[in-house]
Amino acid sequence: MKRFIILILSSVVLGACSNFLEETSQDLIVPKSVKDYQEFLFGEGYLRDETSIHTWLDVMTDDVKENISGWSFGGDTRTNAFGYYTWQKSPEETISGGLNNDNAWATYYHSILICNVVLDASGDIVGSEKEIGVLKAECHALRAWSYFMLVNLYGEPYEKKSALNSLGVPLNEVVGMEDRHFTRESVAVIYEQIENDLTKAIEYFTTYDSGKSIFRWNLPATYLLASRVSLYKKDYDKVIEYANKVIMTNPQLYDLSTMSSDDYFINSKNPEVLFTYGNYLISYYANLAKCNFPASNDLIASLGSNDYRMTAFLKKRSSYYTANKSNESGLTGVYGFALRTAEAYLNRAEAYAEIGETDKAMADLKSLRINRLKVYKDLVAASKEEAIDNVRTERRRELCFEYHRWFDLRRWGRPRIEHTFTRDIKKPETVERYVLEENDKAYTLPLPRSVVESDPSIEDIIRPDRINLNATNE
Repeated sequence: MKRFIILILSSVVLGACSNFLEETSQDLIVPKSVKDYQEFLFGEGYLRDETSIHTWLDVMTDDVKENISGWSFGGDTRTNAFGYYTWQKSPEETISGGLNNDNAWATYYHSILICNVVLDASGDIVGSEKEIGVLKAECHALRAWSYFMLVNLYGEPYEKKSALNSLGVPLNEVVGMEDRHFTRESVAVIYEQIENDLTKAIEYFTTYDSGKSIFRWNLPATYLLASRVSLYKKDYDKVIEYANKVIMTNPQLYDLSTMSSDDYFINSKNPEVLFTYGNYLISYYANLAKCNFPASNDLIASLGSNDYRMTAFLKKRSSYYTANKSNESGLTGVYGFALRTAEAYLNRAEAYAEIGETDKAMADLKSLRINRLKVYKDLVAASKEEAIDNVRTERRRELCFEYHRWFDLRRWGRPRIEHTFTRDIKKPETVERYVLEENDKAYTLPLPRSVVESDPSIEDIIRPDRINLNATNE
């Protein structure tokens, strides 16, 4: 990778700023060509480090439970995850008093910064109109994705009636070195930014067709993200519109009956992978911590023995199952995370169910399930409510351990979740019990401590204290 004469600095709030230097050295080059900027964007803007995306996102959900017998496979990582797993006021704090840094804020804002830099320079880039158009499309899609992740991690859940007054995240329009403080915009403003970026990305991708590369943002993946954003906003007509375009472009689903026992689901043979990103790990606990936070009992029960996903998505270890969708060694030809066609069917099914078109919703679930079940069984929905329930259950099965569940729970009413934790594995009888209450403020992450310490004036969402409920009964 070429070393570009762009200086990346840590900022007080948003993680990084950059500027072009006036002087050059022999081992640095000033980016001029579209190829230079393509490499710069891919090297600095795209997300590869999964520990910086958000390590513990799935740990906060009802898809996991603790396992005190799994520590020997890589150390007892439960202690680091304690604050997230039990929804503590300050989730970065570990049991031992250390700090398990939340790097997602800085990571996504760094990506936004890089996109800003490239877009700002796009008028002076040397290259064909098509090449520059595709580069701009990538920037807009990547920036939309970054804001989407930020607002769903650190902003309040989207509600149409309150979005204008709900606390979102800052907008960063910085393109050079600048020491400034940022204020948080509303959730509505951030979603408007996301939608504007997606519109531009789609326009550029449509005008300057670049083909489909699963390692860079492309038109089908952008349509899928637009469908997801519309789903979160409950704009069901747009959900259907964008999902239709994904399915029209890339309709094929992975027939799990053809999947070898030696394969991983997220691999180069999977025809439904639209875009692959992150690291080779589906999450941090898919490597070191997967034995500490295996699949919960109700997730396993929802799959059952007739579902190929039981073995394609999970791995049995003694008496528990762990996430197993991707290979941490990176030998499958893809990264560990992916945007997939299956989500388009699920997004469209949910939209149909919500508007009362239950037959169409069940038809979309059939398209998916016929590729997932050993013996196909129709799902029946006698009412809108049953259709919605079927879709939500199927979405949980299909997208488990791909960082969807936490966001889905946020937009489905923020239900009550209970987790147990064993502080001392030598005393398994001393089990602690923690509850995330319905509509709990802890469904939103507080700002990383590093951000608050750098800028105490930035508004934060204060979580309630979380106590061991078993202690109150002793």
